[in-house]
Amino acid sequence: MRFSARWIALMVAIVLVAFGVVLAVSHRNEPAMPRLVQEHARVPNFSVTTLDDKTVSASSLAGKAYVVNFFNSWCIPCQQEHPALTAFYDEHKNDRDFAMLGIVRDDDAKAIRGYVAAEKVKWPVALKGADQATLDFGTTGQPETYVVSPDGVVVCGVIGPSTQAALDTWLDAARTGRQCA
Repeated sequence: MRFSARWIALMVAIVLVAFGVVLAVSHRNEPAMPRLVQEHARVPNFSVTTLDDKTVSASSLAGKAYVVNFFNSWCIPCQQEHPALTAFYDEHKNDRDFAMLGIVRDDDAKAIRGYVAAEKVKWPVALKGADQATLDFGTTGQPETYVVSPDGVVVCGVIGPSTQAALDTWLDAARTGRQCA
């Protein structure tokens, strides 16, 4: 009986080691996960369609300083950041060189349409093409917000809720070519 128990233990150990080797080798061959968009990098060449069926892309926003905010309807930090986004948008919506875009991450059309209506979201919100845009930006969660300069460089960004003061500072940095604080 002892021989059987030792034999079984040895076989289990061999199987576990073999499994570990297979995992290590297969992991090494997987493609790298996308990196988050880094500050001072070119904005990804994204293209999305808004809830009102308008196409918005990096090229259509060229020449403007703009904000891209990734969010969804069920995210508590997204809901907490919404008043700051609204105040910021209201302050800058008439600026000729400004745009703002919400891109939905991990949510469905019905929930987003309900959220946009209930919260009276005034800036364009994109759902179609959003999955690819989240990959292109390398997002890891929500909310995530990026500010892009008129020449298409990501100037500032944050993973987590943004504030109106930070957004104002970042927009100024995008317009003037300064570093983010």
